[in-house]
Amino acid sequence: MHAAIIRSLRYSLSFTTAVAVVSVAFAAPVIAGDVPLAPRSWTGFYAGVHGGWGWGKTKVEDPLFSPPFNPTEYTYNGPLAGAQIGANWQLGNFVLGAEIDGSWAFVRGNTNRNQTINTSSTSNGLGYNALATGTGRVGYAMGQWLAYAKGGAAWADLDVTTQIAPLPVTYERRLWGAVGGVGMEVAFLRNVSAKVEYNLIYIPTDHLVYANPNSTSSLDHHVQVVKAGINVRFGGDADPVR
Repeated sequence: MHAAIIRSLRYSLSFTTAVAVVSVAFAAPVIAGDVPLAPRSWTGFYAGVHGGWGWGKTKVEDPLFSPPFNPTEYTYNGPLAGAQIGANWQLGNFVLGAEIDGSWAFVRGNTNRNQTINTSSTSNGLGYNALATGTGRVGYAMGQWLAYAKGGAAWADLDVTTQIAPLPVTYERRLWGAVGGVGMEVAFLRNVSAKVEYNLIYIPTDHLVYANPNSTSSLDHHVQVVKAGINVRFGGDADPVR
């Protein structure tokens, strides 16, 4: 588990560093050309794209599991990419906002114990196909920099594959939960900014009912995400800081 998290963090850091390098490279000629860098205000609507890495674990309890393997844990990690839209309203140095984002995900994993759930010797035990969040944001602006915290609702589309039946069976789950996160955004043009963000997603206990044999598993999901992205702002005050 620890090795998987360390590996995931290393991949996330590499991705974030690449985005930062590209952003700096893009901003360099702008600075050299004496073009205004920061918005006078963060107020306005925006849209953008992002990419990143997700990792986490799911704890599974079932009355059919033998005691040493009850509960059993999935661990998983993988890339994701998507887009976001939102709006900001700046009051002095404080920025209030709302955002909706969605990500295609390939966050996959298997059980770390050889029980009735699939292992790496068969197929993926659990896989996230998509993640989405709807959040409110509260931030503090420092010129072209914006630090913020966010919180709200999360939605996940995931597949759970088990071997309780003679053949593996995949159950598609569409679940709601909660998300909290923090981030940093920097404007390198009057209406273009880059961001790095961390999210923690919690999904309340999911009760998965099997038809054959008759049993119900309880699944607790925790997902962490690091992502980096680019936003383009529309409307609001686009004048540069003087």
